Amino acid sequence: MEDVKDNLSQEIRTLICKLPDIRHCSVVCNQSNEVEEIHIIAGVNRNIKQLVRDIQSSINAKFGINIDYKVISIAQINENDFRETRLKLDGISVKNVENAIEAIVTLKYDDKFFEGKSRRVKSRNNKFKAIAEATILALEGFLDIGQAFYLEDIRVVSIASREVSTCVIGFAFAGKEDLLSGCSIINADENESAVKAVLSAVNRKISTMN
Repeated sequence: MEDVKDNLSQEIRTLICKLPDIRHCSVVCNQSNEVEEIHIIAGVNRNIKQLVRDIQSSINAKFGINIDYKVISIAQINENDFRETRLKLDGISVKNVENAIEAIVTLKYDDKFFEGKSRRVKSRNNKFKAIAEATILALEGFLDIGQAFYLEDIRVVSIASREVSTCVIGFAFAGKEDLLSGCSIINADENESAVKAVLSAVNRKISTMN
C-alpha cells in the first residue's frame, strides 16, 4: 500500500509540474490513496484561480480523481526571484592523484553547500566525466536522494567554430527512466563548462522533485 501511495503522489506531482507556470510541487496522499494536500510554488504570470482549475482538470482527466480546491495551496514567486535561488556553482577542484584525476564540485543553494567527488583514470575525456559525476553527486546531496541520476556521456564538440561541452544524463526514479541533455559553451574555463552542461540538463527535472 505504501508503494502505491508513493507512486500516485509522484505521478500527480509529475503531471502538475508540466503545467504552465508551476515551479515546485508536493503531493500528500493518505493510507486510502486519497489526495490530502497539494502544495504549489508558481510564477506570477497566471492568477491562482486559473492555476487551481488547471490542476483540478488535469488530475481528473488523467486519474479520474476529483480534487477539492481546499486541499490546494499555492504560493506565487516572482520569476526573477525564483531564478536567483537556483543551484549555483560554488567551486571546482581538479587534481592528479597518481594515475587518476579527482574532481570535487561544490554547489550552493541559499546558504547551504553540497559537495560531490569522483575519481577516474587520467585522460582529458575522463576529466570531464569525473567533473560531471561529481556534479551529479552534489545534486543528489541537495535533493537528499541517491543513485537517481547517472552519466551517460559528456564530450567536447566543435560547433560554429566554438567548443561546447555537451552531456547526456540518465535519470531513474520511482520506476521511471528518462534521458536529459545539456550543453554549455566553453569560454575561459572548460571545467566550469562541464558543470554548467550537467546543470543545464537536470535543472528542469530538479524543479519537479525539490
